[in-house]
Amino acid sequence: MTAVAVGAVSTPELLDAWEAGWDRDPLRRGLALHAVALRTTAATAAAVPVGHRDRVLFALRAALFGTSVDAVSRCPGCGTEVEVAFDQEELLALDEAGPETGETVTVREDGQDFRVRMPTSADLAAVLDSGTPAPQEALVRRCVPAGEPGPTADAVAEAWAAADPLIDLRIGLACPDCGLAWEEPFDIVGFLWAELDAWGRRTLLEVHELARAYGWSEADALALSPWRRQCYLGLVGT
Repeated sequence: MTAVAVGAVSTPELLDAWEAGWDRDPLRRGLALHAVALRTTAATAAAVPVGHRDRVLFALRAALFGTSVDAVSRCPGCGTEVEVAFDQEELLALDEAGPETGETVTVREDGQDFRVRMPTSADLAAVLDSGTPAPQEALVRRCVPAGEPGPTADAVAEAWAAADPLIDLRIGLACPDCGLAWEEPFDIVGFLWAELDAWGRRTLLEVHELARAYGWSEADALALSPWRRQCYLGLVGT
């Protein structure tokens, strides 16, 4: 995968993004993280194809927490917990399109070619907010030029996945107990958010301890490097 560059994100900026997404749905959380990673607005981030958004989030995760992924899945056959460990760069190796994936794709069905936009976060938000009982169909209709007949939703979904693997990224797993093999979707938004949530809680606890011990403000504590904060925390109670 062609690398996506993200700028250095400060601790206060990350905490602001965490707060902004605290009571939001996963889509808006992804937009908050996308915006802070590229130092742009959520509205600008929403207009970017979903695959590009996810490349940005993978790059942000690598910068913040590294590329190793450790998780637990559950076998759909016998219910056994299956440990999942890999490097996200291996997962992304199948992506040869890079961050310049086109904004449209050609869908061929019944001998006809249709030009369809790649879905954006704005498209997903509109469909989510509409409460439609047929979200995939509604998403396709948004991405087909107005007034033109379009291909079926299944054909478009296949074309989107073929054009940009990050739209439907999956991990191959196998159960060590029953031997069942299956594919598990990998949701970078949810996974990164869980890591950020754990980090945010730890950071606020550190700020609390330093404020109680030294009388520092949040800004004073966050101005310290993580290493120096740990040094001061190690002195508390000595």
